[in-house]
Amino acid sequence: MPNLISIIVPAYNEENGIRKTVERVKKVKFKEKSEIIVVDDGSRDNTYSEAEKIRGVRVLKHEINKGKAAALYTGIAAAEGDVVATIDADCTYPPEPLPEMLKMIRDGKADVVLGSRFYHRKRGADIVFGATKKILSTVIGVRNHDYTNFYGNAVFSSLISVLTNKRITDGSTGLRAFRKEILVNMRIKSRGLDWEVEMTTRSVRAGLNVIEIPIDYYPRVGATKLKILKDGIRFFVGIVRGRFL
Repeated sequence: MPNLISIIVPAYNEENGIRKTVERVKKVKFKEKSEIIVVDDGSRDNTYSEAEKIRGVRVLKHEINKGKAAALYTGIAAAEGDVVATIDADCTYPPEPLPEMLKMIRDGKADVVLGSRFYHRKRGADIVFGATKKILSTVIGVRNHDYTNFYGNAVFSSLISVLTNKRITDGSTGLRAFRKEILVNMRIKSRGLDWEVEMTTRSVRAGLNVIEIPIDYYPRVGATKLKILKDGIRFFVGIVRGRFL
């Protein structure tokens, strides 16, 4: 539906963060009508019941855990808007940049907009500078896996940049906006957390205008789902597959 934006929130065992995330999204002022769709991906905790308590939100549910990509596709398929935004349910991403991101899509300035944790407006796409600045600025309360997450993402974004010949600072960001129609012919095969890196890689490969804007990033609420070695391999495979297959 034109003039409607759909915000998808995939969630798996995020009972502590889902309400905070969605309520913060609800406070954002959009220039057009919006809908929020939470997709509970077979959570074993109270994520679904917590999401159902939030007014004005559509809540969908997988009976079993199918992976983040499946949750995203369920939400996107149910979305009534022609422009879609995604945001993680763990309170790490700020929803406040969404109006700017969505406006860039509407105005034809971008096909895909990524909220980058590493992009610094004054220094350009300086991955090392951006990552270090963010880590130092949030060092209080940041757990060890957050350091790995920051630098791991920087490495994989560098790989995307090398393989596509376009500078990307945060190819795995969970805060992004795009038109639904671009996914129709995009053969993304990733089924987990690697969906974002493959989607980013395929978007650049397809000649779409991928733009990044700088965002803040916060320590997550709840336990991480990231398995460093297993997901690292998946990220690498997803990027290579997105570029060559």
